[in-house]
Amino acid sequence: MDDVGDRFLDLVHDLEDVTRCLSPDQAHLQFDATTLQVFWKRWPHLSAWAGSLWRLLSEELSGPSRPHLDPELDEVGDSG
Repeated sequence: MDDVGDRFLDLVHDLEDVTRCLSPDQAHLQFDATTLQVFWKRWPHLSAWAGSLWRLLSEELSGPSRPHLDPELDEVGDSG
């Protein structure tokens, strides 16, 4: 996996950790004004980007699966 993918996975895990530690109400009370303003300013763009990626993956995964065609992975019975 490339560096950007690794960074993205780390961010997703970090965000999950925050959501496990704090409810939205607690975050609203505990985060400082700068943190809340940055979130308020940047979240619409981030949310739209993430939503677009999620929709692309959802469309891709909603169709029927196709068999993986790789002759090296096919099992052939031994006749001996």
